[in-house]
Amino acid sequence: MRLKVLTAALATTGFAICASSANAAMTTDNHGNVGYDSYDECVTAVKDGSAKFYTPYTYQNPKRQAGEVSVKKMRLSEVMIPQNVVDRNRLTTSDYAAGACDLGVGQSNGRYGVSGALVGKYVPIAADMPVNVYMDAAGNPVRLTMQQCDNHFGDKFPMPIVSEVKEPAAQVAVAETRTMEPVIVGTTRVIRPAKYSVKEVIIAPSDQINRVNTPQGTAVAIEGANRTVIVGEEADADIIDKTEINQTFPVKRVPDTKP
Repeated sequence: MRLKVLTAALATTGFAICASSANAAMTTDNHGNVGYDSYDECVTAVKDGSAKFYTPYTYQNPKRQAGEVSVKKMRLSEVMIPQNVVDRNRLTTSDYAAGACDLGVGQSNGRYGVSGALVGKYVPIAADMPVNVYMDAAGNPVRLTMQQCDNHFGDKFPMPIVSEVKEPAAQVAVAETRTMEPVIVGTTRVIRPAKYSVKEVIIAPSDQINRVNTPQGTAVAIEGANRTVIVGEEADADIIDKTEINQTFPVKRVPDTKP
């Protein structure tokens, strides 16, 4: 049965470090990006500050794959790795606070990976790299790509680097007089407005969708269980690909009424 996805209201991993980066075998491509022979060498370079993080050099819009309903734009450090991915890959971290050292791969599924010179090398990825976070109908992340070029990583989630936790400095008891005063910190936050934002997602069989043209666009009526009717606005693939999800949203699945 063919399913239609509609928006109901549119408004506008840890590892030991065994090698020194000074002796690391490093490969550089024609764009200045680098890769290392092993994950450990890459991690060492990142942690001692000698690594050059990967910089995309092409531009391509997001492209969803089967089972991916929406795309959210984030920084890599803002992404939490799903627990099933952590368990399956035996990762010792579930975040990208320290970035990633990912195995470079080539083209697949209509999208590029890294340049040919870095395929099979471990490429350092910065924690602040902008990424596309593809999500399923329940709003769970299922895949990451580089935001600028939509190039994929070695797996659906790049291999994370375990961030180091520094021990707190020893406290020295000093007798002193302290005064407590309230401190007000002012912050300025600039948020680029999303072109679209989703408030609700409806999944329904295509043969249960009726369309009516209105001055505000195409109204969609869907007959659900017990003859309930859900009305919304249809969103084509181009709109969904360009939609930024900045919050959780309900997903309604309308059952097939056929026996």
